Amino acid sequence: MKNKAIITNAELELIGLNQRDLDVYLALAKLGSAPLRRVAEISKISRSTVHDVLRRLIDLELVSFVDGSSHRYFTAEDPKQLRRLVSRKELALSEARERIEKAIPEFQDIFGSMSYRPTVRYYEGPRGVKQILQDVLSTTKRTKAKKYRVYSSSGIRDLIAQAWPRYNATRKQNKVNVRAIALGAGGKTYGLDQRKWLTQKQSAPTYIFIYGDKTAYVSADEKSRLFGVIIDDKSISQTQKMIFDHLWRHLG
Repeated sequence: MKNKAIITNAELELIGLNQRDLDVYLALAKLGSAPLRRVAEISKISRSTVHDVLRRLIDLELVSFVDGSSHRYFTAEDPKQLRRLVSRKELALSEARERIEKAIPEFQDIFGSMSYRPTVRYYEGPRGVKQILQDVLSTTKRTKAKKYRVYSSSGIRDLIAQAWPRYNATRKQNKVNVRAIALGAGGKTYGLDQRKWLTQKQSAPTYIFIYGDKTAYVSADEKSRLFGVIIDDKSISQTQKMIFDHLWRHLG
């Protein structure tokens, strides 16, 4: 039984009902009074499901029943009962709103006590790494200096470049500067960037981006599948900046 034009599924959910509830209710409205078997036939819903639906509708006072000599007969209550159901939901929501308003200050105290904890987000694959690179640019271009720092490693440089081939072009368009400390041979400048080498003999398995109040770590597993994390924490970022800047000053 289809009743799409009467009440939408979204509206039914707001009052704690679903489409099957409505189909069974309207089947009963047409039948007047009927046993479960007949309701299932008219609504085209299995008997076991109709049994569960009827039990719920009885609890909601939308259906009543009487026991006959061989069957239980069900009857749909006046549609005005739906209005009462809405009123009950409104009252419940009003009471819930009051309780939530009283609880919010306590929640804020809890969040305040946890404010020192960093936010960590995990990413996988080339698409995830591109999201990290996008965050590096979008965050850095909002900073006063428009500059970030990175430990660049020859071990995964090509994999990261494949995740976003136009990264450096986009970086220059956004006038974002970068200082890179490289590990391993290779690597070059593209404009608005400076590069120094910590070593040209050894590479590392991880890129580290230091930008704004964040740090991002990008690496690859044994099958060269990229993954990474962004840590949004000012203390961690400041520590990494101090270490990076100290190295930068002492590298040739």
